[in-house]
Amino acid sequence: MLIGITGPSGAGKGCVAQVFARRGFAVIDADRIAREIVMPGQPALAALTDAFGKDILLPDGSLDRRLLAQRAFSSEQGTKTLNEITHKEICKRMKALADGYMNSGRNCLFDAPLLIEAGLIDICNACVAVIASAEERTKRLMQRDGITEQEIQRRLSRQHSDDFYTSRCDYTIVNDGDLDRLREQADAIIERLSIHDGC
Repeated sequence: MLIGITGPSGAGKGCVAQVFARRGFAVIDADRIAREIVMPGQPALAALTDAFGKDILLPDGSLDRRLLAQRAFSSEQGTKTLNEITHKEICKRMKALADGYMNSGRNCLFDAPLLIEAGLIDICNACVAVIASAEERTKRLMQRDGITEQEIQRRLSRQHSDDFYTSRCDYTIVNDGDLDRLREQADAIIERLSIHDGC
């Protein structure tokens, strides 16, 4: 089976993905692939410099992700442009990886913030929304990304409400910061999926 997990930044999707990985799922991480497609020499990097300026490159030719984020998330059009450049290549690679794993008999998990917007939800057997309060998400993003609260608020203002995710997904995990509770919710969903699909 192919399962998708999605939700806003800082909700805890990575922690949920770890639970699925321990249960034998091959995790396909959209964020990791997004980093790969903007490495030096990749077509997406050239397109990003055309759209957001050549100064988003560091002296060694790699992407200054922080500067790109500042520019892309400063307006709705900037965010749209970023997504248009990166979505197609990310989806192509994710689908190819999933086909390979599933052809060899593995269950797969798409860990993708833009699972719904990119249309990947349509090829999943079931999808899980991971949500958390704005306060929890802000705290995690400050620790994880080392950016200011102002930058985080600008980024979060460009993201959807919790209802956008929960209304479109089959299951919802509420991550209030209790890691044990998070794992229990993920395990319960895996058990329900196994029963439903006869695995």
